[in-house]
Amino acid sequence: MEAARAGDAGGVVDAMRVWLALWLMLAASAVQAAGTAQTAAPQAPTVVHESALHRRERAIAKTLRCTVCQAESLAVSQAGLARDMRKLITEKLKQGESPAQIRAYFVKRYGDYILLKPPFDPLGAILWVAPFVLFLGLGGVAFILIRRRSRAPAPPPVPPLAPEEQARIDALTRPE
Repeated sequence: MEAARAGDAGGVVDAMRVWLALWLMLAASAVQAAGTAQTAAPQAPTVVHESALHRRERAIAKTLRCTVCQAESLAVSQAGLARDMRKLITEKLKQGESPAQIRAYFVKRYGDYILLKPPFDPLGAILWVAPFVLFLGLGGVAFILIRRRSRAPAPPPVPPLAPEEQARIDALTRPE
């Protein structure tokens, strides 16, 4: 029985040795791959020469909102739709359209929401201010009503009941 247990323990130890050997080989190959990558011929740094067209496209894209991400501009968004919109901006610039015309095209298609800095809208301002004005107005009305109640004269005292009324109430409320 003890020999069987010892044999089982030996099998566990052998399995652990195999796993350890596998992990060591994996680590060695990772180190070798890292060393090979470092000793490879150094590459010259790539210099990005932005064209004037690309700079103009970026300037316009920075002012427009990505309709997928909604919190990012088209210039930084990685969404597929944003890439398509940047290509459209570039095409329109190649056709000779001005940045204002391109923004107008996107506003016509998507509304003022497409602009990262939309123009001032009086209706929008009313919608932002109205809840605060309503809250202050209702608070003022409540304050005035509470003040009036506290200043109102106390109601006159209730006159005592006549003896026959008291007797009738006692008769009605008496348990039978």
